[in-house]
Amino acid sequence: MDETNAVYTIEREKPPFSRVGWTLFTILGISTLLQIVGAAVATVFAPSIFSAPWFIWILSFAPLYLIAIPLGYLVIKPLPRLNTPKQTISFSKFLGYLAMSYAVMYIGSIVGTLLNAGISGLREKELVNPLTELLTKSNFYFELVFVGLLAPIFEELIFRKLLLDRIRAYGEGTAILVSGLCFGLFHGNLFQFFYAFGLGSLFAYIYLRTGSVLYTIILHAIINTFSVVLSKIMGSIDLGALQNFSGENPGELLNIVHGKEAQYVIFGVLILAIMALLISGVVLLITKRKSAVLFTAPKELQRGERFKTVFVSWGMALFMLLSLGITAYSALA
Repeated sequence: MDETNAVYTIEREKPPFSRVGWTLFTILGISTLLQIVGAAVATVFAPSIFSAPWFIWILSFAPLYLIAIPLGYLVIKPLPRLNTPKQTISFSKFLGYLAMSYAVMYIGSIVGTLLNAGISGLREKELVNPLTELLTKSNFYFELVFVGLLAPIFEELIFRKLLLDRIRAYGEGTAILVSGLCFGLFHGNLFQFFYAFGLGSLFAYIYLRTGSVLYTIILHAIINTFSVVLSKIMGSIDLGALQNFSGENPGELLNIVHGKEAQYVIFGVLILAIMALLISGVVLLITKRKSAVLFTAPKELQRGERFKTVFVSWGMALFMLLSLGITAYSALA
């Protein structure tokens, strides 16, 4: 995705948000359409292929990475960029961003889980997180490649690098909101929307302050890989037995972990690490909130014109309608 530097001629350029919307509509629409067509063809000609551990991953991601994203890039490429100044951060600051990322993710996850529980109660039908279902029924190595590596690379290039370089001239606060909101909507379900929105917004801020998408790719990859490993470990141990363990009989605990000592040790270490990151992340979000800096952009949108400039366009309207339609379908189907 190499790009030639373009001069941002602020006086002559119209706001880029409609083309940004068309870009995301192209990526989401084409990938979804190809997935539907691919599934229909497989159902007719080779229904047994759905049992192959690799097929769902290929069906889910090949249309997105190989076709939809390249086409979306062609749509957004003509927009001029305002390059973000690069700044190196210390390892301790990177760990702070990682902790804040976990705090934002888990708070968003709680909100999404509670909302979906309410919908499940009203419908009297349990809603299933599509990501959790995919991670518990597939090959571990496919999960690491697609979720732990490829997803962070492509998603950060799209929603941070390509998008923010083209909209930050209209205000850093506006750019962060658009990046986070579009990232959340792109996931197409209520389980992931809230934490994706929060993480997308935080990653957008990190990118604007560092000018390097590599930081957000690494953060994204760490979070996704932790989730993959934790999901796999949880699938291999008896969580119900641990929850019912009273603590009165140590021999009972030995019976629970017998034969799977390594899995339980890894599970315990991951939980402790996540709890440490979560707690420290919440503390950092509270104590550091006033030190967050947003610089004035060359063509800063005024408060009263932001909504109309960003969202009242065919491109943005169609992307939001498509993403909201997919989200509604996942919640009501």
